[in-house]
Amino acid sequence: MASDKFEFSFSCLNCDGEVLELPDDHTDDSIAKCKACGTALGRYGDIKAKAMALAKENIRASFKNAFGKGWKVTSR
Repeated sequence: MASDKFEFSFSCLNCDGEVLELPDDHTDDSIAKCKACGTALGRYGDIKAKAMALAKENIRASFKNAFGKGWKVTSR
């Protein structure tokens, strides 16, 4: 049975840390850092957008596998 959850992982390019650190009152403009080494990783909003793009691609692939050839799934 296929899972209805999409999971992905984060890995710091500097130290392979796997936890983001954000200020308590973070917004999409806050800079996310690696909790292990403190390396700045970019805007939190950009990281969320990348995660959303990965999730959408995963959903498209799941539909393609479920319905086979002959179907095209697009977003509007």
